[in-house]
Amino acid sequence: MASKTGNDATLALRRRQELELRAVRAVEQAAGTVQDVERRRREVVARLDQEVGAAAAAHGLAVVVLATVLRDDGLAADLTGVDVARVRAFRRGADGAAVRARIAELGEVVPRRRRTAVPVPGNAGPASAGGVSGGAPS
Repeated sequence: MASKTGNDATLALRRRQELELRAVRAVEQAAGTVQDVERRRREVVARLDQEVGAAAAAHGLAVVVLATVLRDDGLAADLTGVDVARVRAFRRGADGAAVRARIAELGEVVPRRRRTAVPVPGNAGPASAGGVSGGAPS
């Protein structure tokens, strides 16, 4: 009987060791899977970060183009939903050549005509702010 009990104990011990070994292998496999998924996650996040950066740069360029065409940072800020300070920051960081190229792609910008002073008859200089020629009343 003693030998049967010893054999049963030995078999039970071997089954337990095999179970432990399978459990250790399962843990190693799960750890490898976690590492693989973490690596893929880093790759996906890096790719998405690049896409966000490119989209943000395109948005900034579009805001600068709009502000340049409108010639009014405040109006561009109102239309785009960003702060005036952000519009100005976009303008400071924008590449002038890229802005001009994008404006050219969108179409021709009609230059604004500058207002000139209307000459007052009998006065050689520009008109004064009050509309008075500066001479003595007649």
